[in-house]
Amino acid sequence: MKRYIFALFLAAVAIAGCAPKMLPPLQFTSGAVVESVQSEVSLAFSSSQGSGGGRGYLLFRKPDRSHLIVLTPFGTTFMEAFTRGDRLTVVIPSKEIAYAGTFDEIPAKAGLQGWKALRWIVEGEPAGSGKPDGEAVRVNREGKRETVWYNNVGLIIRKLTDEGDEAVYREYRSFDGVPFPSIIEFRDKRGTTLKIGFDEPEINKPLAESALLPRLEGMTLLSIKRMGEE
Repeated sequence: MKRYIFALFLAAVAIAGCAPKMLPPLQFTSGAVVESVQSEVSLAFSSSQGSGGGRGYLLFRKPDRSHLIVLTPFGTTFMEAFTRGDRLTVVIPSKEIAYAGTFDEIPAKAGLQGWKALRWIVEGEPAGSGKPDGEAVRVNREGKRETVWYNNVGLIIRKLTDEGDEAVYREYRSFDGVPFPSIIEFRDKRGTTLKIGFDEPEINKPLAESALLPRLEGMTLLSIKRMGEE
């Protein structure tokens, strides 16, 4: 009997050791809004043209400005992408080439369609404005009908448009009272996927205008329509 009780005790200790730790409730300021993001990021993407991943930096400022830097394994800049409204500029430093145009002009072979949704992906809403564990149907700023799902404190965990664009938000953390997800995953109806992991993001910190503008001195500027021809 003593051996049996001791075995049960060891089993209980083992189970307790394997049980997930309870995280403290997320503390944030109700109504807080993400105005800007600066962060080192990990990237994983796939499309009909292939897949890839890596690390880089992302700068974002509402409503529609962004600067993405994708690094090589050696830490040098492989590519930079700048968005402003419906326009995209892609800079390839090693080739001294820049491509510019609208998102609608991006050729399918370039594999960049997922970046068109970047503003929609990152853009949030006032913290805690959703119904806890609820869902809502609405028309977003792009004029598309979407369904939004919330977690138990009213933060967005998923949104899906009628056209099939989907964004999922995981592992929220609070930064000076502003909640922000550690991981965002995107998928569209064509099967394009994008996963962004944020490493110690700076939320709502001053962001210089110059950091959001491409430096095109010495670059050959081409139409975005030609991207992917090489």
